[in-house]
Amino acid sequence: MQQLTWLRLTVVGVAAAILGWVVTMMLTGSGATPLAVPWTVVVVCLVAGVAALWFGWQVRQYLNGDRPSLDGLRAARTVVFAQATAYVGVIVVGMCGGYALGLLEDWSHGPRREVIYSALLAAGAAAVMLIAGIVAERWCRHGDDGEAGSDTSTQTV
Repeated sequence: MQQLTWLRLTVVGVAAAILGWVVTMMLTGSGATPLAVPWTVVVVCLVAGVAALWFGWQVRQYLNGDRPSLDGLRAARTVVFAQATAYVGVIVVGMCGGYALGLLEDWSHGPRREVIYSALLAAGAAAVMLIAGIVAERWCRHGDDGEAGSDTSTQTV
């Protein structure tokens, strides 16, 4: 399994932001009313981030020898979950950021400003989920103490 890279995450995030902006501009240009991002997006992003950190911490304890009873398959699933959390987080950050960016020209309109706030709040929660996924994935590496230079010499569970 390949490790997360900043380049790949950046490309995915920028692509999602461009897509979100283009779709927003097309829909508002055709007269569609923008809707607020549901608050459940914020809750789901935060819960997924906490879950990734929780599972990642257990794998970290396993790798340090503090939790020898942890199943290796569970550790591998944790890595996959952490990476999925990071990718979904960067996609939601990009899409919500693009959505907010597409609505910025209507900032003076009160209801549209509330929609922008909801998109930015969702993007912030997704950023937390992204960071949690990255941290959890880093915790699931053999011989990694979190140093940036050790990415090539480590091995994922």
